[in-house]
Amino acid sequence: MNNMLAWFARNGVASNLLMMTIVVGGVLTISSIKMEIFPEFEADLIIVSVPYLGAAPAEVEEGVCVRIEEAIQDLEGIKNLALRPLKG
Repeated sequence: MNNMLAWFARNGVASNLLMMTIVVGGVLTISSIKMEIFPEFEADLIIVSVPYLGAAPAEVEEGVCVRIEEAIQDLEGIKNLALRPLKG
């Protein structure tokens, strides 16, 4: 390893040629790399949290839960809807 580094240190043309080969190879392959801003994935669970401080359970049921259920009832792909109170 040290012999190879010493050889490249003595031969500037060879080290520059190796560097240019690596740079050109990188530039040529960068166009074939698949880049995604937002990768595609499917979420199998969505959690909706709506704070409604100081409200009675009946108010939360009617003011929040029922409205969320009505808003999402026409969406395709919903297999199960479970409403659970947050602990805390």
